[in-house]
Amino acid sequence: MVDSSVLKGADLFRGIDPTALDAIFQAGQIRRVPKRTRIFSQGAPSKACHLLIAGRTKIVQTGPDGEQVLIHFVGPGEMYGIAALFLGAGHPADAFAITECMDLRWSAETMTGLMMRYPCIALNAINIIANRYHEAQHRLREMAHQPVERRIAHAVLRLVRNAGRRVGHHVEIEIPLLRQDVAELTGTSMFTVSRVLKDWEARGIVDASRRRIVVRQLQALTAIAEKASDLKSRPRPRIDEPVGRLQ
Repeated sequence: MVDSSVLKGADLFRGIDPTALDAIFQAGQIRRVPKRTRIFSQGAPSKACHLLIAGRTKIVQTGPDGEQVLIHFVGPGEMYGIAALFLGAGHPADAFAITECMDLRWSAETMTGLMMRYPCIALNAINIIANRYHEAQHRLREMAHQPVERRIAHAVLRLVRNAGRRVGHHVEIEIPLLRQDVAELTGTSMFTVSRVLKDWEARGIVDASRRRIVVRQLQALTAIAEKASDLKSRPRPRIDEPVGRLQ
């Protein structure tokens, strides 16, 4: 049974009193979202914001030329659709359920009222948006200055941190991944992603099926992602570290 405890790990509600969390939970609406459902559309007015309880969604932006960019994978405990509340110009991207999902949604009017009642929510929302902006800027720097193999390595390492699951001595990325998804994350072509992953498989660094990536040599992948000078100043990740701490 889902109750207000699902809000405790959400960044949007950090610092909120447990009693207040009950009221916030009751103000929302739980719903199940079938796989491949479009949850909201780019440019559409913001009608709600969402907390993902179970499953995975992805945020995709389409440019004027029709080219798509994968902005973000959303995992359990993460908010999405929150930025549009502040923009006043509709959602900046589409949201799709890539697995069966369950989310908790608040109407835009309800969330605005909650922010006025609990100002900490508004401050947390600004922090979430700022962190995602920082991540976007970091990805832009990668695309502008790094060779494509390093960009792909960085993208896979981010997926390890955000959606990695230990399987023996290896890490399996739980998100179903298409080659096109990785291409959109790194600003390259699906052909290039396939070529790089095939090379890594030959070297025993990863196993990469059509929709699944398992990292077998985390340190080797980190060495590809980082310059030698960076590795000297940073602790090397150990395979026995919790996934969430891997850098």
